[in-house]
Amino acid sequence: MHDIEANKALVRRYFDMFNSGDLAALPDIVSQDYGDKLEGQASGIEVIRSYLLGLKASFPDFTWTIEQIVAEGDRVAVMNRVSGTHLHDFGGMAATGNRVDFAAFQIYRIEAGRLAEHWEVADFAKFQEQLGASPQATAFKAFQAELPGGKSGAAA
Repeated sequence: MHDIEANKALVRRYFDMFNSGDLAALPDIVSQDYGDKLEGQASGIEVIRSYLLGLKASFPDFTWTIEQIVAEGDRVAVMNRVSGTHLHDFGGMAATGNRVDFAAFQIYRIEAGRLAEHWEVADFAKFQEQLGASPQATAFKAFQAELPGGKSGAAA
């Protein structure tokens, strides 16, 4: 039997830890072989430690704000806001001073009282746009522009 409330509390603790910038509790919160399913990211606690420290280095005020949290079995799903100010280099991009604010959806799998796996879908296009990077045009964006009220200004 899974303790749904304990699982949600663990995810809240993870978010609070990241927001504070103090990762000392990371080994108590994530498993040693933590599997982050973000595209191109390897597994392991040291990878996630480096990832979190890198985010905070580039965006010192980066904050994850939980808007909704639900749990079932060993899974916890979170809809959250991500916000912060780009004050130091990030992914080869010099600091812009721009503020970012975008939505993210995460699912965590809990095992033995620790976060074991993580999946995420986030509005990375909005993130890039807010940094001033021109995201590549996509068929979906072109499609959206053609809709009534789209950015092309076409009326229905």
